[in-house]
Amino acid sequence: MSKCRIYLSGAHSTGKTTILNDLKPLLNLQFEEEIARRVIMKFGWKRDDFLPKTQPENFLKLNEEILRRQIQTDEENSIMSKDFIADRCIDPLIYVQKYIGNEALRKFREIPGVLEWTDRLKTALIFVVKPQKECIVDDEVRLSPKLEELDAFHNSILREYKLLGIPVFEITELDRQKEKRLY
Repeated sequence: MSKCRIYLSGAHSTGKTTILNDLKPLLNLQFEEEIARRVIMKFGWKRDDFLPKTQPENFLKLNEEILRRQIQTDEENSIMSKDFIADRCIDPLIYVQKYIGNEALRKFREIPGVLEWTDRLKTALIFVVKPQKECIVDDEVRLSPKLEELDAFHNSILREYKLLGIPVFEITELDRQKEKRLY
């Protein structure tokens, strides 16, 4: 198993990738970033292709693939004993719960490998990034961000980590220099 597994977790447009990029020159780790964006590009989709209200099947397919890729990333880095940091974690579980419902969350928890992975997360270092108005940018790729939705997502993800018994640290400030000092 790898020595150091770090995850930046939270809703889209909260600054996870920005924090990851800030840390690149400071940490000698494998950086796993933009998994969601890479999956969207793999499918050749635009935002309208996976909106949960109009394209729920694609939304589920997208989040399942992101979840599978996240588990695969963890497994591959663990097998190779690589220290790594990723800008995504259990986020797909919360997306399907918030936008599709609890039944979808239950089905996602039953995906092969999810239970084992969430158990391994108990020994990872996980930072949950709280949404800040200043970070919200509509990149026209991911869901259109609204602060109220992002705050609800944030609260849901914190509850899910607690339910799973996974300890997390919350990043609540925008001061990027201060965030770097946390690491």
